[in-house]
Amino acid sequence: MLPYFQLLMGMPMPATRRLDLPAIERALREVQQRFAELSRDFTEPRDPLTDEVLHNVLEGYALIDDYVARGVDLFDLQQLNLMLEINAIVLCGRDPARRLEYAQHLAATEEHFFNNVEGGIKDLYNWYCAYRSESVWKRAAGVYVRILSKPQLFIEGNNRSGSLIVSYLLMRAGLPPFVLTLENAEGYFNPSSVIRNSAKHGVKALYELPKIKKKYAAFLEEQAPDPMKFFLKDQPLPVYQGGH
Repeated sequence: MLPYFQLLMGMPMPATRRLDLPAIERALREVQQRFAELSRDFTEPRDPLTDEVLHNVLEGYALIDDYVARGVDLFDLQQLNLMLEINAIVLCGRDPARRLEYAQHLAATEEHFFNNVEGGIKDLYNWYCAYRSESVWKRAAGVYVRILSKPQLFIEGNNRSGSLIVSYLLMRAGLPPFVLTLENAEGYFNPSSVIRNSAKHGVKALYELPKIKKKYAAFLEEQAPDPMKFFLKDQPLPVYQGGH
C-alpha cells in the first residue's frame, strides 16, 4: 500500500528505469511529420517542430533523465538554478558555439528567472511549497501553469521547458514522462494557449487558474496509463533515497 500512497500524495518513489530516448524521438518525429495536419485543430498558430527544436528537446529529456538518476531535487533552494539549464538546452542545445551565440539571451534569462518578482523562480518555489502535498498530477499541472502563465518563468521556450519540468516531476514519482504524441497534441497545445494568455496574479487568477490546473492535471493523468511507456525495461537506476 505504501507505494500507491506515495503516488497519490505526490511523494518521490524509487526511480528504477531510464528513459527510452529512441522511443521518445519516434513519437516526436510522428508529430513533426503530421504537424500541418494536426495544427488545423489548434486554437492558435504554432511554429513547426523543426529538426533543431526536436534535437534540443531530446537533449532536454536526456538531461532530466540524468537529474532523476542522480536524485537531483529541482525544488531544493540549492538546486533551483538547474532549471535554467533545462531552458538553455531547449533553446540552443549543448553546442558551445550556439551557447556563445545565445550568451546575452541566457544572461538576460537568468536575470529574469531570479529577479522577476511576479513571475520568477520565487513565485514558482513559493507555490510549489504551498501545494507540495497534492497528487503528482495536480502538482505537475500547477507547476506548468505557474511557468507558462503571465509573466512567464523564462523569456523564451516556456512550453518546452515547462513540459520537461512536468516530466521530471512525473518521473520522480515513478511515472513515465509527458511526451508529445499524435494522440495528445491537441490536448496539449490548446490548453497551453489558454494558460499562456492567463495572468498569474489578480482577482481573475484566483478562480481561473485552479480550474485550469485541475483540467490539465486530469489530462496528464490520462496520458499515463502504461507505466512502462517511454521507459527502458532493462536498465535499472540506483534506488532514489532523498528529496522532499
